[in-house]
Amino acid sequence: MTQASSPGLLKRLFAGAPKAPAPDAAPDAALAADPAPPKSRLGHEPALHAMLGRQILDAHLRNRHQLLDRAPTDFRTADADETHLLVLAMSAAAQADGELDAIERGRIRSRLGTSSLDEEARSRLEQLVDEPQCLEELVRRIDTPRLAARFYAVSLATVNKNAPINRSYLRYLAQRLGLPADLVVRLNRQMGLRL
Repeated sequence: MTQASSPGLLKRLFAGAPKAPAPDAAPDAALAADPAPPKSRLGHEPALHAMLGRQILDAHLRNRHQLLDRAPTDFRTADADETHLLVLAMSAAAQADGELDAIERGRIRSRLGTSSLDEEARSRLEQLVDEPQCLEELVRRIDTPRLAARFYAVSLATVNKNAPINRSYLRYLAQRLGLPADLVVRLNRQMGLRL
């Protein structure tokens, strides 16, 4: 079929189909008899615009957390209670494989060093890091989706991402926190992990 004999799909949807010439009339006579262009009709255009608008809004709402919290593992923006909870989250994640090694301890100390806590509060938190943490008690203290995302992000930043037991812990943690799958994927990518 040629373009002249059969208009494209978009032209038929948005501009209307041209009138077919009468079978007994010559093709040149049909073109001369209808010099006015076909009237534009909306067709599916409003429905397509509504669908596109909904998809854009859904994508924005799913990704709005990127605008609200650009650095979920940075403790400079956290208050004392949030810092306390996040440090204990890091401790729980580090101990998920049964031991707290020197690398994980160093990661916790470096994050704690960026906090706005005074030296006395930091030393108390460093002592708590060595004690085993109850994950369920920590999760019950989370009251906002933003804090849940930060809890997961600091846990992810603490552990060895290549160890299978740590990967299992992170999957369980994401489920337990009720994080959306797209947020988990984004945080994993941001921290260099592909689950």
